[in-house]
Amino acid sequence: HLDDGTVRKSFATVTLPSADDAASQQPIHLLDDYLARNPHKSAACHAFQEHLSDFRSTVGDATRLFAARLSVELGVALPSPLLLSSNVKRGTDHYDDVESVVMGSEHLEHFHSYQKGDDVKEGNDSMATIELHTDQGLFIAFTPGMLVDHSTDQSMELSDGFYVQDSTTGENVLLEFTQDDDLVFMLGDGVNQIINNQLGDEDGKKVLRATPHALSLSNEQPRVWYGRMVLAPSDAYLPEAASTTFGQLRQVFVESSSKGESIPMGIGCSSNSKMVINTSRFLADEEHDEDEGGHGVSENQCADDSMFCWYRCMALTEETATCAERRLGLQCVDPRGLVVEGGAGHGDFYPACTNNTHITHPITPYPQIEQQDTDVCTADLWTEFNAEEEYDHVISLKPDPTKPGPDTNLYWSIIESEDGQKKLKARLTFNDVFGWLAMGFANEFDTVHNGMNGGKVLLMKPGGEYSPVTGLDLSVGPNVGAYVIDDTDSAFRHWVDTESAVEKASHEHTDCFTALSFESDNISGQTFNLEGTTDDIIWAGNSNDYYVGYHSPFSRARLTINWLTGDVEFFVSKPAWGAEDDADVSEAGPLDSPTKLEDDDSSSSTIGASIGLAIVIISIMMH
Repeated sequence: HLDDGTVRKSFATVTLPSADDAASQQPIHLLDDYLARNPHKSAACHAFQEHLSDFRSTVGDATRLFAARLSVELGVALPSPLLLSSNVKRGTDHYDDVESVVMGSEHLEHFHSYQKGDDVKEGNDSMATIELHTDQGLFIAFTPGMLVDHSTDQSMELSDGFYVQDSTTGENVLLEFTQDDDLVFMLGDGVNQIINNQLGDEDGKKVLRATPHALSLSNEQPRVWYGRMVLAPSDAYLPEAASTTFGQLRQVFVESSSKGESIPMGIGCSSNSKMVINTSRFLADEEHDEDEGGHGVSENQCADDSMFCWYRCMALTEETATCAERRLGLQCVDPRGLVVEGGAGHGDFYPACTNNTHITHPITPYPQIEQQDTDVCTADLWTEFNAEEEYDHVISLKPDPTKPGPDTNLYWSIIESEDGQKKLKARLTFNDVFGWLAMGFANEFDTVHNGMNGGKVLLMKPGGEYSPVTGLDLSVGPNVGAYVIDDTDSAFRHWVDTESAVEKASHEHTDCFTALSFESDNISGQTFNLEGTTDDIIWAGNSNDYYVGYHSPFSRARLTINWLTGDVEFFVSKPAWGAEDDADVSEAGPLDSPTKLEDDDSSSSTIGASIGLAIVIISIMMH
């Protein structure tokens, strides 16, 4: 629900980088699931699905043409390459121009339906449905909003209410589309990050403008809209950025200030203060409301007996409800007493009474482990590290080898003890330094953190005597234990006391690589299926610090494994529209309600109405 009482429902998906747009289109799982369950129920949804691939491909073609033309217009004013790729050693080229940036990125796609709720408060017609903001992607291609008349045959007419800020007067100006305006390209703040700060034109005539815009709806008819947000490639980085990729920056942004998707109230998922994020992990969060642990709230949605902290409303205790009476401030803090401003941070945060502030005690990163020396940690040395022992099966644990992140392999054999008991003999190798390394069983009932909460894992740590304030005591030495992750609280301090012994496990680590080896038929009492059925497995690794916390999105995965045959299938979260990772360019503001598919006359079915295609590029995108 938006502030003016409008209900926004959404279909969301993504098109991955590929020369063949149709082949790289990811499905809309909500739609597919509904039609599979109700094959004869919704004619509108079937019609929508029938034309969906062609429609998305046409928009993809138009996006490619727009990017090519923009590359020509900017010409030699931009350096080449425009962005560098962290995957060059794997055969990936750098991004020479705008076109190659656009074609090498993920495109987030969203089908929205807006409709005023039945309980809209009097006077809300004067409120903005979506406040003035600038999207954080490179640009967005969208179709003008259309109003659907349910009283007839779902006839459609153009919607008004779309405003842009005039670059000279600062006033919001109503933009009126016509029937000829089928696809609009609007630039986002990504042009400031990637293009404007690298332009070499002396007179500034080629500077692009990221367009501030807003939406105000007064009509009670459903309004349908489609947008395609173009992100910076996850493996790309600016030449001066010291190899920090946009994917990593989006993840840091999510972890420290915006994993929430408060899916911004933006037209395409962003706001004037948050970016839009990607990655399936964040996209998936839109399918869970705040009661399920999803980051679906914003600061102004919290009740008086709670506070916005860690991108959610956290209940106040008897102690934290009386901070003011004790002349203390109520802050969102981590165990070190550091304060995250406005509660907008992802990590181990909670409400506390303290006079610390984000100015006196700002969030600072944990002390970093000494990182790999790439001149020493060579590919040949990695191959040698992996070849210590023979196993029957080996798989790469990276779902996509083109993405950033360390190579990680799992080796295993099924062995049999003298008494005939079958066990799993395995070795997990991690091409990075040793912060911690873990693998184990996912909890299939955890829909919030991708099977992590409630999971049973083997955790290899470089020390013991854990403190959330000081981290691990390295004098204790490396060790391996079996743990049960808390059902709701992810931070290690909530489940450190669940440790149990492992039958047979060992640890290896060098200045370059890390490995966890074990022989067992179970983890914390949950047995491996070694007779031909599958297990739902998670793994993750940290090479940053000794606090048993953060793992990057590129150092983890969830997958099913048939231990007998070696067959593997990686788990893919159902896409939703995220704010990442913030337009992950998205690691997004309060989450929209997942679309509920009902009868043909429901507002959700209006998303399937037909849309004509042509291209119009509006002049307001430039100064």
